Amino acid sequence: MKEPAENALSDLVTPELFAAYIGKTPAAIRKMAMAGKLPVIRMKDPLNPSKKGGEIYIHRGEWDAYAAHLAQIAPPEWHDWKNRLFTTDKSAC
Repeated sequence: MKEPAENALSDLVTPELFAAYIGKTPAAIRKMAMAGKLPVIRMKDPLNPSKKGGEIYIHRGEWDAYAAHLAQIAPPEWHDWKNRLFTTDKSAC
């Protein structure tokens, strides 16, 4: 179940929020966005659309959806990490 704060978070987030979300710095997120490594939405001034700059937002929903897709199509050996997680002490068995 999702936490209430997570539910309130928009699919479009600032580089600062996305950085905290994936554990990177805002500067790293901006570099990744400029390199085309993130699903970016740009907000431009409608009165001056050719002007460079503007605000950028990262589409967190697309990021999460593709991460889920990658997990689904991963080879069986990728899922082996699940065999190393336990809720009890195996040495006590």
